[in-house]
Amino acid sequence: MSMKILIATDGSPHARKAVKIGSELAKGRHAEVHLVHVMLSGELDDDLQRMIRVEHLDGLRIVDDPTIPPVAAPGFPIAFPITDPGASYRAIEAIGTDILKRAKSAVNAHGVDRVSTHLLDGNPVEEIMKVIEREHPDLVVCGARGLSSLSQLVLGSVSTKIAQRCSATCITVH
Repeated sequence: MSMKILIATDGSPHARKAVKIGSELAKGRHAEVHLVHVMLSGELDDDLQRMIRVEHLDGLRIVDDPTIPPVAAPGFPIAFPITDPGASYRAIEAIGTDILKRAKSAVNAHGVDRVSTHLLDGNPVEEIMKVIEREHPDLVVCGARGLSSLSQLVLGSVSTKIAQRCSATCITVH
């Protein structure tokens, strides 16, 4: 029976450490890895736009020119007119796709070739739990603190809630 490891990632430094640790554990056990990212919902706030600039997420650009159509071709920047009502969602989806692509590359770099990615939309705890219930991982690895808002810090983090609800072994990475 093959071991399964689920790694939840939001692209934050703690989540990148979780990907590294989960990858190392997977390599040593010849495990199958499931990478999960739940997209942030809502408009692109200042913090997310700053993250886009700092991380250089595949050339993702928000432009203030309604004549520029969205472009998403390999090797080309992704541009979204700021006046496009669907631009925020597509930008968030592009960020999530890039986060998973980077995480998968990191897992592959550790010599793990059985990697599945799950890009989801909704409540992070509920969506991650759905994947846990469907895939039945032996181990769940999450970063201790990611892109959570102050209210989530007060109400409890995603990793804490997952650990409380999950029957699998959970590792929370600080």
